[in-house]
Amino acid sequence: MRSFTPPSITTLSRLKQHSEEDRAVIETLGDVLIGSDRPLVVTSGTGLARSRNGEPATEIDEPQSSAEFARGATEEAARSVVDKGGRVMVIRLPQVHDRLHQGRIAQHIRLAREKGRVAYVGDGANRLPAAHVSDVASLYRLVLEQGQAGRRYHAVCEEGIALRDIAEVLGAGLGLPVASITPEQAEEYFGWLAKLAATDLAASSALTRAQLPWHPTGPDLLSDLRAMDYDAD
Repeated sequence: MRSFTPPSITTLSRLKQHSEEDRAVIETLGDVLIGSDRPLVVTSGTGLARSRNGEPATEIDEPQSSAEFARGATEEAARSVVDKGGRVMVIRLPQVHDRLHQGRIAQHIRLAREKGRVAYVGDGANRLPAAHVSDVASLYRLVLEQGQAGRRYHAVCEEGIALRDIAEVLGAGLGLPVASITPEQAEEYFGWLAKLAATDLAASSALTRAQLPWHPTGPDLLSDLRAMDYDAD
């Protein structure tokens, strides 16, 4: 059986390079907007937030630093522009989905086909937050129109769907068996995705909904996964 490894040094180097390029772009755009009320919306991810005490990550949770994880450069750049007087808002995205595109879950599907089974780690109770693409689009519009400088908004419709439940739906759609694997087996099956596959990434959008008239109406993640055409890939 072929063994998978985590991202190579080259891959991590490129991630750092791209993250620093994002920082430069955000700061350059921000410098142009300083002194005006023109908005700049920066996209980040809910997984970057430091959740506290195992609770779903919230909008007030600080992000990991770029020293810890390269993608932290995005929110650091946004904060730098805000500190100079720019009207910059951050939208943190969860798993964004519809019936055609599934983001990270597309990797789970690819691995399942390659391995001949759909796997989850341990009891599979760790969760993935999600939002339908139509609801995410409506939040971007609201943040552009009404967002407050320096605030983070979570485009989260569902706080967390268990990876076990996702695996079971994928198994039914692919016609493959579903199995639990141990944390020690996770790297061999998931490769660079192993750590994420075993991490609880639940996130809340309670503050976002309290601050903006955002009322998600799109389908839930499992419904979209059930409705996918698995033969179309």
